[in-house]
Amino acid sequence: MSLNRVAVIAGCRTPFVKASGSFNNMTALDLGKACVKELLNRTDVNPKEVDEIVYGTAISKPSVANIAREVALTIGIPHSAPGHTVQMACATGARAIASAAASIALGNSQVAIAGGAESLSDVPMTVSEPFRRILMDAGSKKTQEEKMYTIMQVKLQDIMPSNISISEPYTGLTMGEHCELLNREWGVSRQDQDEYAYRSHLYAGRGIDAGHIPAEIATVYAAKDYKPVNEDDIVRKNPDRAKIASLKPAFDKEYGTVSPANSSPLTDGASAVLLMSEEKAKALGYKPLAYIKHCSFAGLDPDRGLLLGPAFATAKAFAQTKLSLKDMDLIEMHEAFAGQILCNLKAFACNKFGQERLGRSEALGEMDMDKFNVYGGSISLGHPFGATGARLLTTLANEMNRRDVGLGMVTICAGGALGATIILERGN
Repeated sequence: MSLNRVAVIAGCRTPFVKASGSFNNMTALDLGKACVKELLNRTDVNPKEVDEIVYGTAISKPSVANIAREVALTIGIPHSAPGHTVQMACATGARAIASAAASIALGNSQVAIAGGAESLSDVPMTVSEPFRRILMDAGSKKTQEEKMYTIMQVKLQDIMPSNISISEPYTGLTMGEHCELLNREWGVSRQDQDEYAYRSHLYAGRGIDAGHIPAEIATVYAAKDYKPVNEDDIVRKNPDRAKIASLKPAFDKEYGTVSPANSSPLTDGASAVLLMSEEKAKALGYKPLAYIKHCSFAGLDPDRGLLLGPAFATAKAFAQTKLSLKDMDLIEMHEAFAGQILCNLKAFACNKFGQERLGRSEALGEMDMDKFNVYGGSISLGHPFGATGARLLTTLANEMNRRDVGLGMVTICAGGALGATIILERGN
């Protein structure tokens, strides 16, 4: 069976803004609709051409169980076009892209939209387990008197709502705590991390000044006062090394090195990419930015470097494609933490790690930093969990065109000890 070649036509995103900021009164669904609608407007694609939408959020609301379908129904995509939602923590957007690409490759779709959205200003809150059980029990009673009597059994301390836990269920540690463990194992200092954070903001500033980052951003009219929001609000174009160094550790208060300055912030935003089969793109007159060559996803031992997913997913991708790090002209790696980036780069370059953990005969290779995260990353731009994958892919595809290079790679670490890698190629 021959597979259709999957073309990346275009991508865009909303501004990425601090949680509880400009998008405080907008949901992930609101942001997703605004982004996908703008993507269709920019590409002048008739919504009726869309065969499928795959979208995701890492923290979904029970009231919007399938955000992909809800986005599609409200912006004119045909009701006959299926939509499904994916969740893979920080790799959610990459998983959505891979799923849509697979559908096109197999011939089930010709035109698909993929991406994700996140509103950390609008996360669901849960009730305590004792309170939940009493409410369920009350709901099963037949009379109002019985219902009230059951509810009156609740204790005051059980009424308080609780936020969603940010700890990893398997290990009980937060991602930041896992990063602290990695930093100690790989010998990454606070100064190393702060210097990388400085680089991320500096390079993002260059991307803004060059007009490349603004070109990817769609204006969103904030729900509360209909005020236009058209730029990221996290980037520090002229970062201050001293200020970065002055922030106190966030997770290990006494001995830690991971701070708010060298970590990705809580962020609201959405992103989306337009994918087509090569044949359909030609029929509609579109020139693809790139083609999806390969997608790999990997799991690893949560107790042995939970944030090293990029190394594992990339090793898997290279094994399956017979490519190497030297073949990659550009690399975009998700910046959950500066320490996570630096530990992954050390892991990429370590022969022992390559042999013992990745099953290779040698290391993945030394990273050429001139090709790496050339316009900053999640530390400086922000990280709406579900939106990061399509943001990375859009930036990579656009920059591959500007530089006229042949191969590029997106790679992401994700909660649950997961990793994702997508390889793009240029072609006629």
